[in-house]
Amino acid sequence: MTTPTPASDHPSLRITPVTLAENDLSEIASFIAAQSGRTHESVERHLRWFLLENPARRPEDALGLGLRAADQLVGCILCVPQAFRAGTKTILLMGSSSFYVDHRHRGHGGRIFLKYSRLANQYPLFGTSANAEAAALWKAAGARPIPDSDAELFGVLRWPPVAEEFIHRKYANQLLSRLAGSPIANAARLILHLKIDDGESDALQPLTSAEQVNDLPIHNSSAKLTAMRDLLYIRWRYFSGKDATVSAFAFRSRGPDQDLLVTVNQRTRGYRGQINTLNVLDVYPEVSPEEWLRIIRALIARYDHNVDAIVVRFQNPDQLKLLCEKGFQRRAFDAPTGWFLDRTKLMPTHELYFVPADGDGLI
Repeated sequence: MTTPTPASDHPSLRITPVTLAENDLSEIASFIAAQSGRTHESVERHLRWFLLENPARRPEDALGLGLRAADQLVGCILCVPQAFRAGTKTILLMGSSSFYVDHRHRGHGGRIFLKYSRLANQYPLFGTSANAEAAALWKAAGARPIPDSDAELFGVLRWPPVAEEFIHRKYANQLLSRLAGSPIANAARLILHLKIDDGESDALQPLTSAEQVNDLPIHNSSAKLTAMRDLLYIRWRYFSGKDATVSAFAFRSRGPDQDLLVTVNQRTRGYRGQINTLNVLDVYPEVSPEEWLRIIRALIARYDHNVDAIVVRFQNPDQLKLLCEKGFQRRAFDAPTGWFLDRTKLMPTHELYFVPADGDGLI
């Protein structure tokens, strides 16, 4: 196999923006796998679910946009539609996902994003996984950050694997890292432990079908723009069988006095995947900081023996303040990860209730 020659060695090599379609999926998967270090099979399996099985996708929607150098795909940004609503109005937003440009052609990333941003003439656009470089492109296009997307909160239940990661990043020394990962690191728990009272795991009632979720009071009108949690979306997002770690629960709230939807998944983090995290994907309807604490207590009671940390995102200032007081660590991002662009003023309101299940931020 011949290694592709860098574009700088071929000044006449033409970089062409293209529209991607379903028959490009295998090639897209190969390109993303090469950029991300994942296997082709796992990427293609994910894309078939996330793109092709997405109930909001219509036949006329492009799969994404790409860059070609000669006959090679060297960049892509994928299009992921999602239905939102505010009051009685439903509106389709076009999400972005998997924004990759090969390092030899990184200077052309702005071209592919510009082509994507022109879709704002047809729909509001949003993204929930922007890094600092992508955030700069969103900002230059006139987009606004999604509120409270500039950080996440990390509630540590077991310190050794987290301390190992901290030492590794600071010193990149495997011996020191493993020492930090030993029980001696539990001393950090005495200083930085979560100050949260014991909860009851049975406060979370498992939901085993999309129909059970659909029976919850999640269809009332909302003054804020928020995801359409209809039966097709719930079935696709949580009950497709593509992610064995996803769970959905009913949680009885005290204010308002009704059942809430709570959904989570589990992921590994760290330089060797040593940190097992529980990610809160959705809490709906929206609740007070005090109710958030009750939910966190119940999640800790249920998952304490299976995960090392709980991760929550999109926390408003009141929620953030309360959870930090209870021992959660705020992890700031280099730039907001969430952005929206409503160039033609199609959104009925800019009051937003986004959750980590929206887009691909914690997919």
